[in-house]
Amino acid sequence: MTKPLKNAPNMAKQKMGEPYSALTILAGSNAWQAWNKGNGTEWLLIAENDSERRNAVPVILGEAQLKQISQYRLAPKDKKMIDIFQYGELSSDQLDEICLNLAKHTEAQTVALYNSIGDRMEDLSGYIERMRKGDTVANEQEVRGWLNRDETIKDSSATSEKAKAFKQWLGLDLALQRGSREIYAYDGNLWQQVDDETLEEKAVKFFEVNQLLYSDVSVLRLINTLKIQLPKMIESSSSLIYFRNGTLNRNTLLFEPIKREDFVTSCLNCDYSDQPQPTPHFNHWLEFVANGNEQKKTNILAALYAVLTNRYDWQLFFEITGDGGSGKSVFAKIATMLVGSNSTAQGRLEDMDDPKGRENFINKNLIISSEQSRYGGDGAGLKSITGGDPVSINPKYRKPFDTVIQSLVMIVNNEATRFTERCGGIDRRRVIYCFDRVVPDEQRDPDLLAKIEQEISGVVYQLMQRFKDPMDAKRALYNQQGSEEALEVKSQTDHITEFCGYFFTSEQCNGLFVGNAGMFRAERTHLYPAYLAFTRAGGIKSELSLNNFAISLKQGLKQHGNKPDYAKKRTKSGFRTNVHFKDVEEFIKSFIK
Repeated sequence: MTKPLKNAPNMAKQKMGEPYSALTILAGSNAWQAWNKGNGTEWLLIAENDSERRNAVPVILGEAQLKQISQYRLAPKDKKMIDIFQYGELSSDQLDEICLNLAKHTEAQTVALYNSIGDRMEDLSGYIERMRKGDTVANEQEVRGWLNRDETIKDSSATSEKAKAFKQWLGLDLALQRGSREIYAYDGNLWQQVDDETLEEKAVKFFEVNQLLYSDVSVLRLINTLKIQLPKMIESSSSLIYFRNGTLNRNTLLFEPIKREDFVTSCLNCDYSDQPQPTPHFNHWLEFVANGNEQKKTNILAALYAVLTNRYDWQLFFEITGDGGSGKSVFAKIATMLVGSNSTAQGRLEDMDDPKGRENFINKNLIISSEQSRYGGDGAGLKSITGGDPVSINPKYRKPFDTVIQSLVMIVNNEATRFTERCGGIDRRRVIYCFDRVVPDEQRDPDLLAKIEQEISGVVYQLMQRFKDPMDAKRALYNQQGSEEALEVKSQTDHITEFCGYFFTSEQCNGLFVGNAGMFRAERTHLYPAYLAFTRAGGIKSELSLNNFAISLKQGLKQHGNKPDYAKKRTKSGFRTNVHFKDVEEFIKSFIK
């Protein structure tokens, strides 16, 4: 079996997901002296005229590393451009081993060798490509072992033996994710998904290289058998926040390096710092959208904290409303920065209702739904996801399965979403923010998001310090949930919420009667006739039936903070409630006369 590769020095500090940014390797007997923790004269000489290299950390291959090159991962697998700088002695055999390593374990297309002052000595790109194809004489025996036929595997060999040989031939550190049954490969820092199409292509190549007969059935059988044999990934801990430079325990604030056994599939695109850092652009945005309201500022920070720390178990979702240019999209982008783009999914509320549509939400920490004001459903999928319930997933070409989607949901609209559910399931999970200030054209900064992204490490520090007690953030979210701005937004999109604003409740059921649609001139004494008059006056065509009205009334009164809750009792004159007009004359004047 192939041993997992170790990270070469500084490999873990390389940025992931940037295949076309050049990676620098310092190799040779004097490589460590040339680097000298970023202060070496020779390093500064080649870095001072290259801004990309100046802000990067090179992989170091000194004498100790050159003795065991085959045991190290030198670059991220998807890296396309690599520059090798020679410092001191570097034999041709050692250079061959570096090239073979890059051929086997990376997708590098452009590889060049430079001397210590930055002069290009050799283009190694073609040499490495020939190694991949197996027609080079360099290290022929090792290359043949990697690509050519495994004499122990024959057509008659058991599929289990073929699968073991296939894994060894791939040369990757693999594991299987439970539930989704997706294969992941460890790149020395993160676990990257290997898609089914790539696996099939590799399987076909494996059969052909080893001169084995195959069909679509045997290819699929090989992959499925490999999945059975692979070790299973454990779920990433919900208490850990993953940064480029390590993991932070959100409960203990203990910071540690990322370990292979953490099975981390994505991380924030920033380093963690335990020291405050300036965040002037983030602070300016926050001041603008909060408009001087300190409580709203705290409530906005609480939502970002919940996103950062993946508090899906609080069973809340966020809805950001307001005019275009008011900062809604910036809010959503900042939230994305706090979980990483790889952990964010875009999706509609309809997708949450559909087992096929939910596939995109697996292993995501944040789901952003844009422009859902016309949704018009009951939010069944949204309630299940935010409630932490197992939901069915029906992926293409694979068996359906059930899983818990551990994601926070953020809806971003110009207008609030219209839900048909009025039993309280949506309302008790819904946290509405209204951004009602539009940024003047002359003050708009097209580079604002890029500037905030540079400050994101400082934003993380600010959030963790602000909410050392997570319950402070949860209380702030409940404060926002019951705020006047949230109630106003609901009233604008749900007529029953607006209607209930004209009433209050009492301890005793000595208020208005319920009534029915057949009653005339009973608006002063009966709720349903008053409701019908209200809908007629407002031109509302989607009026509720008597049964739905009675159910919705309880939620509408609760939204306005009425205590006690709605109640009714049977009397000889019909059902009587504990609901009273705040000002019956005002209501009559507004909707009847």
